[in-house]
Amino acid sequence: MVGMVAIIRCTEAETKHLEFKERLYPPAGRHEWVWTTTRPKEFWTKGRHITLVATPDRYGRPMVSRLGHTKRLHQAADLEQKLEISQITVLTHAVPLDDVLGMLSGRHSAHLVAEGQQTEATGEAVLAALAELRPEAGDVISGLRAVIDGYRVRPGSKADEALATQRDAVLGLGRMAGMTIPQLARWDPPAEALYDDTPPPAYIDLLSRTGRDAHPDASASQRTAAPEHDIAIEDHHIGRDFETFMGWIGENTGHVAWRRFHQNGQSLLIANVNRTSAEAISGADLLYYHETRGSLILVQYKKLDRHVGGYYYPDSDRNLAKELKRMHDVDTYAAVLRKPTDDHRLNADPSWIKLCPPEGVIPQANVMVPGMYFSRQHFERLRDDPRLRDGRTGGPRFGYANVPSYLDNTMFTRLVETGMIGTTGASTELVRQQATRSVNEGRMLIAGLVMGEDQPQSARNTARRQGR
Repeated sequence: MVGMVAIIRCTEAETKHLEFKERLYPPAGRHEWVWTTTRPKEFWTKGRHITLVATPDRYGRPMVSRLGHTKRLHQAADLEQKLEISQITVLTHAVPLDDVLGMLSGRHSAHLVAEGQQTEATGEAVLAALAELRPEAGDVISGLRAVIDGYRVRPGSKADEALATQRDAVLGLGRMAGMTIPQLARWDPPAEALYDDTPPPAYIDLLSRTGRDAHPDASASQRTAAPEHDIAIEDHHIGRDFETFMGWIGENTGHVAWRRFHQNGQSLLIANVNRTSAEAISGADLLYYHETRGSLILVQYKKLDRHVGGYYYPDSDRNLAKELKRMHDVDTYAAVLRKPTDDHRLNADPSWIKLCPPEGVIPQANVMVPGMYFSRQHFERLRDDPRLRDGRTGGPRFGYANVPSYLDNTMFTRLVETGMIGTTGASTELVRQQATRSVNEGRMLIAGLVMGEDQPQSARNTARRQGR
């Protein structure tokens, strides 16, 4: 069970606010924003709730149009409770709230609260009635449960933290490619506790295996599953893909786990490479290469010191100096490859940094870790910004509370997808150099390779609106 179940009835103004946010953020980015509101405190006395969001239709009837996850924040006034609603998901077909409540038995109706949290039994009955009327709601409800009931990351476990980072990078690669791949969020958590003195499992290897293996003769590290719906595997390309990738990173890399997806005329190969025990991992690198564009993106992960209100202290990171030197070198090398006739980029450098909080739970949902993205140059400029010099011994620190500007998950992955950031004309030799360097330096490498037709943005937007 997940907490409680609740109902929120929106005003017209609140409905317009939700619709504005949903126009601003694509469906894949609905987890990047939250809605805060207030309600009478007497009906919100406990913590977390799966919430039916009822909005008025043209006749003023309350319609269950959305589902979300609500948690209480601080008390807004003597009789008012501040609420935060996240994970807001729009149902394809809204259902009258009265129809849902009309399906309740007498004993559940007797305990029903018109707006606010329900008793456990009544709440579960409300969810069951909604799922019966709108089967699609059942999947959304399962997703909301999984977000809260996911795999618990043990405090201090480097193996668990490495698994969480891999998962975030894999989901990010799917978004950068502009593909809708729900399979990337469906995984089978380890049955036993992970150990820091061994290499962490590859998240790609833990993806739920729906369907048959792609090639009966492939080794364990070369197998892939046949994803559902409009994503298909083409068996005769598997050998070529694996050979291409191995040619870039070299043979002496330890375990390589990989999966291949195909959608809208393009294919995406995602690979996890690691040969280091969790306690010895020096960091994680995301490498994204779009073969048709010759576009390379490198993202280096850095952690805030705590989940809420955390900071990253660059002066305390003994690896940062050499990592920034490496970023500067690859940015300089990529600049040499540019030509005046190349496509326009808002930023044509490959090197980026993502600062993100440590995860407490790895959910069974397509939710990335919130984070702040910076180009290498932006990061270095902020490091010298006096507004950030309020940390230990007066040194700089990066946190949500003091960083003036950054890219979030939605903005960053969308700019990569549309080709507005990333190198132009990067050679596969540059990709091979960076992949090999990551592995040789004891870093986890999560790499994505996109091949095939490069669709114009209008075609990608159309596919996104159609839910593909």
